[in-house]
Amino acid sequence: MQTELPDSAEQAKEEHADLSAQLHHHAYLYHALDRPEISDAEYDQILQRLLLLEDNYPELITSDSPSQRIGAAPVEGFTQAQHSKPMLSLENAFNESDLREFDNRLKRFLASSKDIEYLCEMKLDGVAVALTYQHGRLVRGATRGDGITGEEITENIRTIGAIPLQLQNKAPTRMEVRGEVYMELEPFRRMNQLRREEGEVSFANPRNATAGSLRQLDPRVTAKRPLTINCYGVGELSGRQPETHFQLLESLRRWGLKVNLELLRVVPDIEEVLACYQDMLQQREALPFEIDGMVVKVNSLALQQELGEKSRTPRWAIACKFPPRQEQTILEDVRLQVGRTGAITPVAHLRPVTVGGVTVSRASLHNWDEIDRLGIRIGDTVIVERAGDVIPDIVKVLTERRSGQEKEIVEPNHCPACNSPVSRSEGEVVPRCHGLSCPARLKESLKHFVSRGAMDIEGMGDRVIDQLLRLNMVSSVADIYKLTKEDFFRFERMGETLAEKLLGAIEQSKQRPLEKFLFGLGIRHVGSHLAKILSRQFGSLDALQRAEIAELQSIHEVGPQVAKSVQAFFADEHNLAVLQQLKELGLNPQTASRARGQGLLGKTFVFTGSLEQFTRSEGQTLVEQQGGRASGSVSKKTDYLVAGANAGSKLTKAQSLNVTILSEEEFLALLEGVKEEP
Repeated sequence: MQTELPDSAEQAKEEHADLSAQLHHHAYLYHALDRPEISDAEYDQILQRLLLLEDNYPELITSDSPSQRIGAAPVEGFTQAQHSKPMLSLENAFNESDLREFDNRLKRFLASSKDIEYLCEMKLDGVAVALTYQHGRLVRGATRGDGITGEEITENIRTIGAIPLQLQNKAPTRMEVRGEVYMELEPFRRMNQLRREEGEVSFANPRNATAGSLRQLDPRVTAKRPLTINCYGVGELSGRQPETHFQLLESLRRWGLKVNLELLRVVPDIEEVLACYQDMLQQREALPFEIDGMVVKVNSLALQQELGEKSRTPRWAIACKFPPRQEQTILEDVRLQVGRTGAITPVAHLRPVTVGGVTVSRASLHNWDEIDRLGIRIGDTVIVERAGDVIPDIVKVLTERRSGQEKEIVEPNHCPACNSPVSRSEGEVVPRCHGLSCPARLKESLKHFVSRGAMDIEGMGDRVIDQLLRLNMVSSVADIYKLTKEDFFRFERMGETLAEKLLGAIEQSKQRPLEKFLFGLGIRHVGSHLAKILSRQFGSLDALQRAEIAELQSIHEVGPQVAKSVQAFFADEHNLAVLQQLKELGLNPQTASRARGQGLLGKTFVFTGSLEQFTRSEGQTLVEQQGGRASGSVSKKTDYLVAGANAGSKLTKAQSLNVTILSEEEFLALLEGVKEEP
């Protein structure tokens, strides 16, 4: 990525406009047309350049800048948003007879026996929203609410990549678009898996996840959720009006909005509507998203206008629901599953039952809080629902069918994979294994241990680790330091030169400082920053190992959760055995540079801009060597901002908070002053 800044603010403005236009165009190709012209990496390069300009020229940031998808600061609450036209709910049909009656009712109202052309579309199981555009710019996003008034969620809507901030191709002057925000199944599954591994509660289904994501008071949370949209109509549209609903949807796509045109069908009469319903019902299980029915609309907008509305529903549309996907079965057993981070989750093993055309023999129980909520026991008769996840959910227990022989589901106190003690931290919903050599999490432990931010063993990537595991050559991170040249010769395509290079990198890693070693151990809640703090405080692994909870909690930034996690790690005899092996193999890391003074104790520094006399990393080290703290962001707790050339938004924020601003020279002078103090 180009890092040089433009020569003037005017040149920066021109480049920013060009980059914004490129990003809006490629987002349109990707989301609306499903026809990307550049790779994700190329898109990210353009975005990073735009972010660099905005960091140095904050006045360039506008509401429709592509940078605004990352999420704004949290809001205190949502304000009300009046819809330009009521967002009515749809009348429901449940069978062929209901659909035929709908068709007959319309013909009676129109006093005509002519067949009516219908548009059939899949009824996505998501959350309805209204998007208001003025002069092509997104100015408001709102929930449906009661149909008359919703909640304004504009900042959350801006984070959804499939919703354009700027429309294309001479869009109308003003338009309110209606759409359904939803999550596709595969991203939903990945998100739920990650939440389980992190000890968070899983979402029951994509719709619940979508609704919760849209109503986050912190848009930065929404930005991390895999939301997308399908636009299906308008509440307001200025300018020339199309003749049919299908033409309207084609126009929405042309203007840059995401419309699933490929999943629509325009049919000449009610008989074809019935055939279309059966087709969609058959497709249901193969779709990448959840649908719970089919929406039927009169295609002619003139006829829609003539048919009008009833008090709560439009006359010209109906939703035909699909049969529910729930069945009864017996919970025969519960088995424990260990994730890559050590999270232990219970999985229900069921008497096989067919649900929605698929044989189900397992279901997610998520965690023991969920088990308590359901009041479920082994042997219970349960209701199983396929609701979007890989493993279906148990939604209800039929307690009236109990025989008295059912067994309680007990939370484990030892890991089922390695028998290490497990613990559940306050605020978490799953117990965790902290075992370094736990076979269920060994691959991820090895990858993390050898990574650049940890022990930095160059050349030991996924391919090498996969072969080590396949050949049963390692059972813990300590075994890496027992490897010989002959061991590597057993690998595919491994010559003497490469083997010697790997052994050299392994030997060199023994010199890595304590903070890198601590980070590499993968202690729960201890990232690179906390590893540095612990390293600086204790100086050696032995000292940290002896630390009591109270001593750990007395350290700035170490709270009860971190302290308990550290103590649990060093209380595990399996971990202590691995650490002893590492010590015997030549690893006894110490703190690379202990603080040489306390002159900046309690002071927090932030570095920004282009620094000439030292790098940001060097400046942070200088602060830490005098007992101070270096942070990456400005807040009310910041004491000093050290600003180089072209300082951007951090400088602006520091000025607004009355933070002391230092030049490089003033920072170095301050440093010399505290060093000289007795």
